[in-house]
Amino acid sequence: MRISRLQEFLAEKELDGGIITSRENLYYFTGSAPVLGGYLVVTPDDALFIVPELEYEEAKETSKVPVEKFKTGKELYERLSGFGLRRVGIEGKIRFSSVQTLREKAGINDFELVDDVIKELRIIKAPEEIEAIEAACKIADQAMMAALEEISEGRREREIAAKMEYVMKMNGAEKPAFDTIIASGPRSALPHGVASDRRIEKGDLVVIDEGALYRHYHSDMTRTIVVGSPNEKQKEIYEIVLEAQRKGVDAARPGITAKDLDTIVRDVIADYGYGDYFIHSTGHGVGLEIHEWPGVSQRDETVLKPGMVITVEPGIYIPKFGGVRIEDTIVITENGARRLTKTERELI
Repeated sequence: MRISRLQEFLAEKELDGGIITSRENLYYFTGSAPVLGGYLVVTPDDALFIVPELEYEEAKETSKVPVEKFKTGKELYERLSGFGLRRVGIEGKIRFSSVQTLREKAGINDFELVDDVIKELRIIKAPEEIEAIEAACKIADQAMMAALEEISEGRREREIAAKMEYVMKMNGAEKPAFDTIIASGPRSALPHGVASDRRIEKGDLVVIDEGALYRHYHSDMTRTIVVGSPNEKQKEIYEIVLEAQRKGVDAARPGITAKDLDTIVRDVIADYGYGDYFIHSTGHGVGLEIHEWPGVSQRDETVLKPGMVITVEPGIYIPKFGGVRIEDTIVITENGARRLTKTERELI
C-alpha cells in the first residue's frame, strides 16, 4: 500500500521514478533504517533499496523490498544511472549538494517534490504504528513517574533528566525522543528549557517535557509541578492551563480542523487574560518524527481523521515568574480521541 500509493503518484505526475533518502521515510517504506542510510529507488513498476556495504546484512534481514549493496560512490551512481531516470521525485529535505550530484553523476534532469503524497500517507497511522507509539507513551509515563519521585529541593535539573533517560532505556526505549526538558523556577518560562545545572529550589514551578523513542516511533508529554506548596498565582495559571488542555483533548475528534482545535484551546487561556503568554501552537503530529503533520495551529486547516496522532500542549509562560505546560499525546478515534500518555494531570 505505501509504495503502491507512491507509485501511483509518480505515474500521475509522469515521473520516471522517485528517490527516497531520509531515514524516517526509508523506514516507513522499507521497514529498515540503516545507520549510514541508503537510496530507495521507486519506479512506477518496481522498487529497490540500495545501501552501503556496511549496512547490507541488516537491511537484507529487515527490508520489505529487494536490497542491493554498493561499495563506492562511483558504484552507487552507476547503478542509479542504470535506471534511466530523467524526471524524478525527491523529498524536500534532501540537500542541494545531493541534488546536484544526482544531476551530474546519475543523469537526472528534472526534480519534483513528493512530500505531499508522503505526508498524506504518514499522517494516518496504521494499527501497528499506533501500537508502537502507545508503547513509547507507556515508557514516557514510567519516566515521568520517576521524575515526580526524584524532584526535590537541591536536586540539579540534569540529575532528574539523567534518571528519566535511564528509566526509559531500562524499559525498552532506544533513546529519549528529544533532549529532556527540566525547567525550574524562572527557567520554567522557557518553552524549550533543556535540563541545566540549576538546582531546584523550594517553591519552584518545574516543567518536565519528555518522550521516548521506541521501535522508531516517538512519544511526547509534559507535566508541571511545584516543589512544596504552590502560591495563589501558580495555582491560578496551572488551573487555566489544565482547563485548556482538558477542553482540547475533549474537543479532538474526526471532522474538526487542526486550526479550530487550536482556537478552542487558545480561547480558554485568552478569556482568562493570559493570551499573550501562550506563545506556541497547541500541538503537533507525532510518529516517526517528534514533530510532523498535522500542526495544531492557526496555520493548519487539516481536518482531523481517525488514526492521526497529535499532542495537545497549551502553556502559559510569564518571564521572571515561571511557566506551566501540560501535554498529552492522543490518537484520534472514530468518535473522539484517546489519551496515550496517562500520567495524572492534577499535580498542583
